[in-house]
Amino acid sequence: MISTTDKLRCVLREISYRKHVYRRRVADGFMTEAQANREIELMEAIAIDYRTMAAAEAPQTEMFTEKERP
Repeated sequence: MISTTDKLRCVLREISYRKHVYRRRVADGFMTEAQANREIELMEAIAIDYRTMAAAEAPQTEMFTEKERP
């Protein structure tokens, strides 16, 4: 099974990759800076979604241990 955290890590790697590659594509005239920024913004929005989902899926820790319970 592929977890939400795994997907988030993949998206974060992809953002890093795109920032590197798109810089070159813009410099070479294959892509406008606006296009590159838009594509990166889309991936960053996906990362936010996955980060939110991963946090919701994470096990919640107890505020108190048994000895500390009121």
